[in-house]
Amino acid sequence: MKKIGYILFLVCYWQTCLAQDIHYSQFNSSIQNLNPAQTGLFNGDWRFAGNYRSQWAAIPVPYKTYSIATDTRLKTKLKKDALALGLLINTDKAGDSKFTTSQAFISVAYIKNLNSDSTHFLSVAIQPGFSSKSFNLNDLTFDNQFDGDHYNSTLSSGEIFSATRITYFDFGSGISYLYKKNKRTQVNIGISMFHLNQPKQSFFDNQQIKLDLKTTVNAMLQFPVSAQIDILPSVLFQRQGKYQEILFGGFGKYYLNPINGYPTAILLGGFYRLKDAIIFGANMDYRNFNVGISYDINTSKLIEATNHRGGLEISVIYIFKKLVPFVAKKRVCPIYM
Repeated sequence: MKKIGYILFLVCYWQTCLAQDIHYSQFNSSIQNLNPAQTGLFNGDWRFAGNYRSQWAAIPVPYKTYSIATDTRLKTKLKKDALALGLLINTDKAGDSKFTTSQAFISVAYIKNLNSDSTHFLSVAIQPGFSSKSFNLNDLTFDNQFDGDHYNSTLSSGEIFSATRITYFDFGSGISYLYKKNKRTQVNIGISMFHLNQPKQSFFDNQQIKLDLKTTVNAMLQFPVSAQIDILPSVLFQRQGKYQEILFGGFGKYYLNPINGYPTAILLGGFYRLKDAIIFGANMDYRNFNVGISYDINTSKLIEATNHRGGLEISVIYIFKKLVPFVAKKRVCPIYM
């Protein structure tokens, strides 16, 4: 039992270095983590997003991930096209070692209007930023601290790290195509690549350890099947080094009667992450808010430790739209006359 903390640290470190970036089951609700080319592709002036994930609660120290983001289209002299700017901040903390990944990125996108009726768009983007990784040895135990009878914290661990924190520049890019016929019919397809500079990262000053390039492909459709129901299938493919993730599923969207005069809809659905988890999710659209909740039921070989319990996830998106002032073409009589 005294070795559990060290084992969890090694597993976390190994996965972070070789395989697993910050990721969400609600990938369509974490736009800039999915593809920086999605920056600015929305109906409104500003978009604000927040994501929270707590994974493997059955393990003594759950893995927790947080993200906040905002994006907007800039005012330029471009007539049909647009420039968009976004900010993304991620934090991930895992295991007894409190292995923490902190990231800050800026997304810059150029959105090209492909036709005269503004239904086809192509967006290309870059995403420069910085990442920091750190861990804490205080709650870890090591073999060298066993004195033959019991654990002795005063003994040296025997481990030598050149640093317990590393910081590096990171760079990604993406391209996205959007066809939007109307509010209920659209197609969104994108491909993005992260860690293009393959930054070096090592707590042992090993210059051969690099962060593998990650490629992400995503697609989402929306189309109506009745007066009040839309179908929204989605698929995600990610590959990083020797590891890959395939996630597919979708939502059914039911339009309710307006609440307080505002359009309202609920979305229910599910996804499957190949060889890993079944995901159930629910969302609600009200006014300019979209709120989502999902839960992963673990189906991988880790079920012996998790007892099928996976990850709880919550997302919130708010789109700010400026009110267009009313300018009367003719004089309006005062209401008291």
